[in-house]
Amino acid sequence: MNSAPTSTAAADSPKPPIFGIFVIGIIGLALFFFITQWLRSTTTASTDPEDPARDAERVKNLADLRAQDQAKLTTYAWVDRAKGSVQIPLDQAMNLVIPTLNASKPRPAYPIDPASLPADPNLPADATPAPVQKP
Repeated sequence: MNSAPTSTAAADSPKPPIFGIFVIGIIGLALFFFITQWLRSTTTASTDPEDPARDAERVKNLADLRAQDQAKLTTYAWVDRAKGSVQIPLDQAMNLVIPTLNASKPRPAYPIDPASLPADPNLPADATPAPVQKP
C-alpha cells in the first residue's frame, strides 16, 4: 500500500496570537489615555487668561446686541425716510407677504425657452441653431 504523503506543514505552522496582540493594544491605549489625562490635570497654567472685568463687559455687550436685535424684530421704525423705507415687526411682515405668495402659482425655473434668449452677436444673421439629436 502506497500512501501519498500528506502535507501537514500548513496545519503545523504556528498561528499568530491575535487575542494577545488585541489585549496588549487595549492596555496600551488605556495607559495612553490615563497618562495624558494625568498630565493635563497636573498643569497649573490657566486656560482662560481673560480678566473678570473684560468678561463682564463682553456679557453686557452681548445682552445689548440681543436687545437691539429684538427691538428690530418687534418695532416699527424708519430705515430711510427719503426712500420711504420702513422697518416693521417680523410677524406683521409675514402676514403681509404670505397671502401674496399663496396667491401666485409656482413656476418652474427651467427649461428656458430658447426663443426668449437674446441673439448671439457672434452668429451670422441667417444662422439657425442645429437640432438636438437624441441618442
